[in-house]
Amino acid sequence: MEPTTEIQATEDLTLSGDHAAASADSLVVDNANDNAGQEEGFEIVLKYDETAPKQDPAKNAEFARRRIERKRQRELEQQMEAVKCGELPESLRVNPDLPPQPDINAYLSEEGLAKYDYDNSRALAAFNAANTEWLMKAQDARSNAVAEQGRKTQEFTQKSAQYVEAARKHYDAAEKLNIPDYQEKEDAFMQLVPPAVGADIMRLFPEKSAALMYHLGANPEKARQLLAMDGQSALIELTRLSERLTLKPRGKQISSAPPADQPITGDVSAANKDAIRKQMDAAASKGDVETYRKLKAKLKGIR
Repeated sequence: MEPTTEIQATEDLTLSGDHAAASADSLVVDNANDNAGQEEGFEIVLKYDETAPKQDPAKNAEFARRRIERKRQRELEQQMEAVKCGELPESLRVNPDLPPQPDINAYLSEEGLAKYDYDNSRALAAFNAANTEWLMKAQDARSNAVAEQGRKTQEFTQKSAQYVEAARKHYDAAEKLNIPDYQEKEDAFMQLVPPAVGADIMRLFPEKSAALMYHLGANPEKARQLLAMDGQSALIELTRLSERLTLKPRGKQISSAPPADQPITGDVSAANKDAIRKQMDAAASKGDVETYRKLKAKLKGIR
């Protein structure tokens, strides 16, 4: 099966492998617009693999009407809100470790009374003393359980806030890429893996999570290979994959050849254009879409 590595999106920009996802604060794209921006875009590809087939434009136009649903972000927000309201999952509940409660029959039975020379008042006094000690230990155990549950709840809330923020940035970046069938590919990926895996990818790969999920959703056999690995090996493989995934403008190729010779003419406009192109390359390598677009508009103005 030939891997699917292309993603349609929105700008004449090439990003490096380490900065493939656009900045989450730089661009807003409405994927619901009728075919808007579909003639422009990004493709997410593996470095040095430029021969992958392109998607059908009609299909792209159909999927362009769909907005990204932010499913995982909503789920994480709902889980966090439920915990804040006291609806704790079983994983956060802590039951007190109570010691065995004294049994009065053990004191008033024939065998028990024998320990106190068959003196009922002595046996009852011993039971009451043991029961008082148990009550104190039980209270300590319950207090410890409440404290531990509070600690776990606070830790869960803090981590949930981090995951929610990571999910927000993930979907912001995915929307800005204007990927027509992104939601379909993410859904396909999420169906293959436990929910925690998707959340961890969003948190561990903030600049590449959208590209990773799209690529793995389009190539489910790769996702299954990752699931079959132990956690450390899967993380290493995901890191390698994230370094290979990159963006390129639709219909154009990413070349590993050195950059073209710089102009040697004394023409001021040519020198200005070259300087602006350098700044555009720097912005692209940082994933700074807003700066890139401003420079691009400036470049058009001096042509």
